[in-house]
Amino acid sequence: MAGYKQGRPELPALDVAEKFAPDVKKLRRSLLVGGLFASVAFLCGMGLTLAGRRPSAHHAGLSSFLANTPLSGIILADLALVAGGAFAVMAVTGARRRAAVKVEDGGRVSEWGLWTALLPSSLIALVSGLGSVRRETDLLSFGHGALVTASSLVALLAFIFLFQERSLLTARVRHVGEASGLAALMRLVIVTLLITGFLTGCAASGLATPSWLWKVPAFLVMYAASENLVRLVLAWLSSTASAGPSSISVGNLLFGNPRAFRPAQIALMLKTNFGIDFERSWALDFVRRAALPVTVGMLTLGWVFSGVVKIDQNRRGIYERFGRPITVLGPGLHIVLPRPFGQVRLTEFGTIRSLVLTDNADAAKAAVDTATAEGDPPDSANRLWDNSPEDATCLVARTAEGGGGFEMLTVNLRILYRVRQSDQGAMDALYNVSSPDALLRSLAHRELVRFFASETLEGVMATRRDTMADIMARHVQQELDRHKAGIEIVAVVVDSIQPPAAAAQSWRAVQAAEVKAQMSVAEERARAMGTAALARRDAYTQQASALAQAASIRMEAQANATRMIGDDRSWQTGGRAFLLERYLGGLKAALDGTAMAVLDSRLPNSFLDLRDGAPVSSPSVDDVMAK
Repeated sequence: MAGYKQGRPELPALDVAEKFAPDVKKLRRSLLVGGLFASVAFLCGMGLTLAGRRPSAHHAGLSSFLANTPLSGIILADLALVAGGAFAVMAVTGARRRAAVKVEDGGRVSEWGLWTALLPSSLIALVSGLGSVRRETDLLSFGHGALVTASSLVALLAFIFLFQERSLLTARVRHVGEASGLAALMRLVIVTLLITGFLTGCAASGLATPSWLWKVPAFLVMYAASENLVRLVLAWLSSTASAGPSSISVGNLLFGNPRAFRPAQIALMLKTNFGIDFERSWALDFVRRAALPVTVGMLTLGWVFSGVVKIDQNRRGIYERFGRPITVLGPGLHIVLPRPFGQVRLTEFGTIRSLVLTDNADAAKAAVDTATAEGDPPDSANRLWDNSPEDATCLVARTAEGGGGFEMLTVNLRILYRVRQSDQGAMDALYNVSSPDALLRSLAHRELVRFFASETLEGVMATRRDTMADIMARHVQQELDRHKAGIEIVAVVVDSIQPPAAAAQSWRAVQAAEVKAQMSVAEERARAMGTAALARRDAYTQQASALAQAASIRMEAQANATRMIGDDRSWQTGGRAFLLERYLGGLKAALDGTAMAVLDSRLPNSFLDLRDGAPVSSPSVDDVMAK
């Protein structure tokens, strides 16, 4: 493979090394510097990428940019290829120098240095390239400073590798096969760096580029890593005895010898190295004859299947026929005219987005939080209003008279919005608005300034936040409807309205004093209400007691009067008999429960003792009979 360059055979590697020994030493020093530089740059890039993946990393910084874009994988793959190739060429040239003094294993030298340098670097480059292919991120969501810094670093790396590639092609060392192969590999690295630098520069300038362009440099580095692995396997399987490692172990055919991809060259290589002859194969002749119709049929079938469109659950599609919108397609599988006669433009369906109204452009482009319930809280949960990048600053009049000056307030305001659910709303959002965030931010900022311009400091601080949010949502929605933007305001959330950090301490003291005064007034009012309730209770008790006593006396007087009237009528009817009965009744009532002794002169020598416990003396029979 390496012996067919421009139809000119290479010089024997050992003779070249002896003839150009000083230049080979210079080449080894250059390779050592280049390999160390690429290794150190690889470690720094890996460190920045890992730092950007931390939950607390700033979303607009360079580390977060490298961690969330395909750029990091492409740069790391390029650095790994350059470092591995440089150390592999150093191992090859060192082995050849030692082979002039001592030859091992029947004329072959040990290839452990080549495998140690090239195999890990190729595997790392392959894995990094795969990660870049799978990662898709909108570069316009990052800060301008990070984009400019990244494009400048990529351009610097491309210049350094270009300088080293030119030094490998000097007239004294270009006949060394490994040096030419490494130069071809570095040309591939330079091309990938130039492509990524161009794409990053476009993003820094605000130009949107297709996401598939990032896959081109990723596939190039994956191809280079795969070719290195194939070269290592072929070098291990090769049975030709040589004074050193095989020259096919370091290089790149695409940028070193593109003629090797011709079918005739591939067939000649297979026939020369492996004895495989495809010229007499009927299968190859069949493939050659059937290639054109099969290719045309597959291209036609692929073109027809471009009219089969799958729409996800959270998206809608607007079907255009010859450039004219026809209808809105819902989620599912649809069959339309193939391109370019028919086209489906996708838009959102029910997705709610959040917009932060802030003075800091980088904070407005913060990435979406992906924190879980069990993990660390997201950065957006930080509500320290005196040190928050998500606040908007506004001026408000101190008094309504106009001569009191202005005060500066900070507002933390978020807007939740989505594309309208109707078909007309989807078309308006797709065709009338190119950047919904920019339009909504401009309208919301204008309405916020208008609200503060129409209020005073006391009025703003006295207004409830939900009332202010309703006013903002209503006015912004009216402006969106007037522009036919097809956007619906779901909610406006006002997290806080606070003075700036310089006046925070004084403002907190004023608020604390106001709260304390309100608490004192409330406590005194509660105490006064308690005293009044106790007084009303005592007055009611005394009034009820007096009324009850008066009623009792009145009823008792009525009872006495009724009794007197009855006695009077009885006396008039009974006369003295009534008086005797009353006298006896009174006597009975007076003597009820009283011990008595009845004395009678007619009871000689005896008496009747009616007291309780007194001995009873029974009179004799004679006495009784005498009575």
